[in-house]
Amino acid sequence: MQQYLTGGLANLERPVHNRRYPKKLKLRAVGDYRNHHLPTKEILLKYDIRGLSQLRNWVILYNNGKEPVRKRVRKMGRKVSYDEKIEIVKWVLKHNHDYKQVAQKFDITYSRAYAWTQKYEQANDWTALKDQRGKTRGRQPADREKQLLKEIRDLKAKLREREVQIAFSKKLIEISNREVKRPNDIKRFKK
Repeated sequence: MQQYLTGGLANLERPVHNRRYPKKLKLRAVGDYRNHHLPTKEILLKYDIRGLSQLRNWVILYNNGKEPVRKRVRKMGRKVSYDEKIEIVKWVLKHNHDYKQVAQKFDITYSRAYAWTQKYEQANDWTALKDQRGKTRGRQPADREKQLLKEIRDLKAKLREREVQIAFSKKLIEISNREVKRPNDIKRFKK
């Protein structure tokens, strides 16, 4: 009823998007509610708040020591260098495993800070924080013997591939020759 009186029929329709209220407006509305300057209906009218439940939610947040602000949408994690990971883990260990605070300070997620700290504590080595993903084939063998063994493996693989190709081509020729010898054999094609 209140919405109809303030905005007419247009105000009764469901909005396409949720309405956003500025932080200052929320704090002023909560302040008026807590100090009993105005009744709740007048607060709703004064600040053009759509419903009483919205105001009550802001008051509950305020009473719990939180500011009545919109929840942040999670964003994609940013790239973090190896040196920065070390700095983050050192900070976590120094500040008694406070992952929430480190997440805010370094603009990373709680889970990433936790995972890096766990990796370091299990390995007790900073190299555990290095990103080991990707192709490792391009690395050169350490000595001449390993290099020769790698060459032998590669040559054997090529030889095996060549043998498979030859066997396949022989089988293909054999099948095609069968059809030439018996062109009138239609039994094979009947179901």
